[in-house]
Amino acid sequence: MAHIPHAPHQIFFETLGNQARWDIVHLLNREKAISATRIAKKLKLEQSLASHHLRRLELCGFVRVVQRGRERHYFLNRETVGPLLKLMDRHISKFCKRCKACV
Repeated sequence: MAHIPHAPHQIFFETLGNQARWDIVHLLNREKAISATRIAKKLKLEQSLASHHLRRLELCGFVRVVQRGRERHYFLNRETVGPLLKLMDRHISKFCKRCKACV
């Protein structure tokens, strides 16, 4: 059987489907731009693993990065990801409270 490449929507949901990346997105939703070092410390991740997840989030446009001296500071893409998080929260509060499998 031929290999079928991942569709963009599949990559999108796989990116958010990882718990560490989800935690990073939520952390950045609460914070302004913060360094990869602080992200790793706050989430109790190894620096290399945090950097790996941040790279994926950056490539997929979930986060943006600015260089500040020797550190890279990450911030949430508020144009699209911020509204997406609000929509997801609205959906969860409206529909997922009835479904024990969602909790």
